[in-house]
Amino acid sequence: MDNASKLRQQLDRIITYLSPLLSLANCHMVEFFTHNHWENLLPSDLRQYLDDIELNDAIDQFWKCAKGEQDDKTELSKWVLNSQSHCVSLNNGYCISRSQLQEKIKSWGGDIKPEVRIKEFMTSKKSYEVQTMSHLVASLFSASGSTHCVEAGGGRGHLPVALTLAYHLPSLTVDCDQRTIINAEKRVKIIQKQWHAIAKKIKDGSEESISESINSNLHRFATAYITEHTDLAAILREKFPEHSSTDIRLLLTGLHTCGDLGAASLRIATHRATVCAALTVPCCYHLLHETTDHLMVDTFQRDFAPEAAGHGFPMSVHLRGYSLGRNARMLAAQSIDRVVSHQQLPDKSLLYRAMLQVIIKTHLPDLPLSEGKLKGIGAKCKDFNEYFKTADVLLKLGLYDSLPDTYLMDLGKNMNCQWKKIVLFYLVRLCLAQVIESVILLDRLLYLYENGFEKVFLVKLFDPVLSPRCHAIVVVR
Repeated sequence: MDNASKLRQQLDRIITYLSPLLSLANCHMVEFFTHNHWENLLPSDLRQYLDDIELNDAIDQFWKCAKGEQDDKTELSKWVLNSQSHCVSLNNGYCISRSQLQEKIKSWGGDIKPEVRIKEFMTSKKSYEVQTMSHLVASLFSASGSTHCVEAGGGRGHLPVALTLAYHLPSLTVDCDQRTIINAEKRVKIIQKQWHAIAKKIKDGSEESISESINSNLHRFATAYITEHTDLAAILREKFPEHSSTDIRLLLTGLHTCGDLGAASLRIATHRATVCAALTVPCCYHLLHETTDHLMVDTFQRDFAPEAAGHGFPMSVHLRGYSLGRNARMLAAQSIDRVVSHQQLPDKSLLYRAMLQVIIKTHLPDLPLSEGKLKGIGAKCKDFNEYFKTADVLLKLGLYDSLPDTYLMDLGKNMNCQWKKIVLFYLVRLCLAQVIESVILLDRLLYLYENGFEKVFLVKLFDPVLSPRCHAIVVVR
């Protein structure tokens, strides 16, 4: 069976598992109590098991099972393991490791370039991502016969800084925001001046100084909103006029291409013969537009998916008509690896906001709410009473002083029980995050197969704890 057929089978298996759970994935935690999520959305056997177990015991069991340290057959462990079994994993076929990608590049005639670490002007996370990704882009550059790199949605131009200064590749950063581009150009000039002081070559696990001279004229910027119809080669010729008469062959890359930009980049790669390879890392799935009827997804979708916009999911013919929903896609951007590694529980504000919703829907059922005004207030409040008082002022509810003290006392009587349900519901729902992400990633991979490409791979590029959007899509013409 070829990789495309295997991919279709895996997608079908994941969809069969996920589809009955999309109501759970698309729910709003704000409505936890008002819509009775605990009773209505959790599978009955799992809910009954969680009702009977102590919170700390359930949390401890969850951490162990998610790390693969516990394999007993409780309802909670079965839920965790079942969700894990429906996530994309290394399979030596279409989903490969970073080292396997290096072997592929060698087989295509490329040389594996040394890693370069940039110690300043980037966060530690971004520095790690650039170090890990840039040498693979540079290696793929030689293997694919590219003449230039184009970074889609580069923003601050982190990746091409390494591509141009460390690997001497002419590179263009394209972003839709003019102010971002202007600031990035200034920042890159500073990095160029400091390059030999802040950059180190990694050889045999040790750092070495870089003595090679740099060409500060290889990294250029352009402002453009990228869609599937964008002619990147034409933009590049404009920005590199000295190369306008040469045969342009692009390597399209992007370190975290947000929302529809990731899908548009792959469509450009399939339809433009000037693009001979692509290596992109997608992110921000909640910003994707779906093609399905708004009524098939959560009620908030219609505010974020105007009919005139392009769509980023699904891309493949195989999944045409299938819908995830905006909240499910937002859930896909959460990192269960990081939560489990750091043993992070949800903030108490999640409980407070859900309790506030009960008050509002009881006393002001028709009130339109502005969620943004409440962002961050939970961390400043020592208890729900203070949270309610602060929210009452911000939202101009006029409820705090009008409700009797006994009302709030009655509402908070079962606070511990309510907190238990919020925490366990949050963790159970989080298990679906990577399942949903797997559907989005595999759909893009299948789209490339459907368009006749054979050198198509999903590469686990980063440590998911350090960089949760850890998969790259690689395609070579």
